[in-house]
Formats: sequence, structure tokens, C-alpha cells
Amino acid sequence: LWQPMTSASIALRYKRIFKDWTLKTDKENVAFIDFQGHDFSMRGMGGLQSAISSGMGHAAVFLGSDTLPVISSLRKYYKAEGFVIGSVNATEHSVMCAGTKDDEIGTFKSLMSTYPTGILSVVSDTWDLWKVLTEYLPKLKEEVLARDGKLVIRPDSGDPVDIICGEASELGANTPKGKGVVELLWDIFGGTVNQQGYKVLDSHIGAIYGDSITTERAENICQRLSDKGFATTNVVLGIGSFTYQYNTRDTFGFAMKATSVVVNGERREIFKDPITDNGVKKSAKGLIKVDLIDGEFTLIDQVTPEQENEGALQVIYEDGKFLNQVNIQDIRERINQNL
Repeated sequence: LWQPMTSASIALRYKRIFKDWTLKTDKENVAFIDFQGHDFSMRGMGGLQSAISSGMGHAAVFLGSDTLPVISSLRKYYKAEGFVIGSVNATEHSVMCAGTKDDEIGTFKSLMSTYPTGILSVVSDTWDLWKVLTEYLPKLKEEVLARDGKLVIRPDSGDPVDIICGEASELGANTPKGKGVVELLWDIFGGTVNQQGYKVLDSHIGAIYGDSITTERAENICQRLSDKGFATTNVVLGIGSFTYQYNTRDTFGFAMKATSVVVNGERREIFKDPITDNGVKKSAKGLIKVDLIDGEFTLIDQVTPEQENEGALQVIYEDGKFLNQVNIQDIRERINQNL
């Protein structure tokens, strides 16, 4: 259980960052944050079970994911119906390589012809990201703007903050590295200035970055875009195994311990409290209940059987039966109410 709970907790941190900055820079577009954190982690996880387990945690918070087996898992275990998570048509480096370095612009044209509508994400740094942004896209401008959908440029190497927002050492310089991806896209395609005074890219163009993203980098990207006068909704972040793989059950101190047993018909309180520990490993004792007190779930131990049945905890498994199955939509609504 620790993995989906840990990934969901981290995803919640991302979403709170996105919401905070969206309210500051593009408050009319708050619905966008459901898709601003996209799960890129599946190929870097420890196996299919790990990817699904973590991916369900992410999908409790965000609606964008490339971990597609999550769909059937959420339908099976969390009564998901209808739309569960969404992904988009997207390339990876082998696709661009197959089109050859000398005809990368031809690959862009072929992709837009193959996918004339909807979102199309194209990895753009297989060779020279700055050439794509300063030479190829200006030539493709009319085709991009005429397309019924959004072309999303995906850098995939370098420092994410500097690539998206411009290198700190060159800020203010009239160079591709100094401007960064979002400003370069604005130079080509323009957009609008919203009521809060921030620039929003034309709806036919966007950016996504999914390499080595962390919550700290997400915060810095939003800060730097805002400082430059751009709405933070101009970029989607792919949250990958760099976020979701480097965790253990100790990341948030997850532990599950028995607290009460019956021996020869007699109920006994059990607990652990190692003398060699600093108190962190001391466990609850006896029958327990969880109450919602002042908006916080609070653990109360050593309660009576009657008090135990009054709390928020519910029986999930009993005699091999799966009871009180939770609905993913209820989880999502509860999360969104506590952003």
C-alpha cells in the first residue's frame, strides 16, 4: 500500500504548486491543472505492478497519464467509469531518428499530416532544440496555426528550468538559450495577454518537459515563467520515474502494525516501543479509531469495541471478501477539496 499512497502524496504536492501559480498567473484556466502533471514514469518503474501501483496514486490527483494499464486497474479496484485518464499522440527519439537528422523538418510535417487534429507532442531535442525553435518552427508557422489542435514541443535534456525559462546566466540576452522554450514560442506564434497581465501562448502551440522533474524544479519553473511575464499554464510537466521511482516506504514514514490480537479467546493490546529508537517507531496500542477533528484525521488508540465502530475506518477485507470498495471519483473530489 505504501507506493500508491506515496505517489499520490507527491502528486498532490505538484498539484498544489500548479494551482498556486495558476491562481497568480492564469486564474481563468484553473481546470488546466488536472492535466498539467502528466505521468511519464511507467518505463522507468520496477515492473508492471510497480508502474500500476504508483500510477494509480498519480491518477488519483491528475487526469493525464501515459501509464495506460492504470485505466483497467482503476476500473477493477476503484469502480472507475467512463473517462479515467487521458494521453496524447506523441513521438519519442527513435521516431525522430527514423526521419533522419537532415530532414527533421520533414518529420514534423509528416507527423502533422498523420495527426491533423488534437494534441501532438513532438520530442524536439534529438539533435538541436534551438534549431527546431529558430529555424524549423518559423517555417512551419502557418501549418501549425492552421492545424485543428495543439502542437506541443518537448525538450528532453539539460536543466529543465533553464531550458523552459532561459538560462540564468544569459537572461535578458537576445539568444535562444537566454530566452528559453516558452519565450521562443511566443516570438514565433504569439498569443494573448490575460486579465492578470500574463502572456498565454496561442492555443495551437505549447510545451512539455518530462526529464528529471522534481517538485523543487516545478516550483522554480513556475516562478521563473511568472517573473518573465508568462502564465505558468504555458507548460505541462511530465512527472517520471525520477520522481516516483526514488522512494521507499520510509519516504513518508509509512508503517502498518497489528495493534490488537485475540489469544485463547482473550483480547490483548499489543504495541512496539524499541528502547533503542527515538520514539518514531512506537506504535499505537489496542483497538483504534480515526476521527475527523477540526478538519484533520486523528488517531485514537486503546478504545473500546463500541468506540472502534464509531470511527472513520471501514472494513475492507473480511473472510476473503472485498468490502466497502472506494470510488476513484470520490477520492478525486476529496483531493480537489483539499488542494
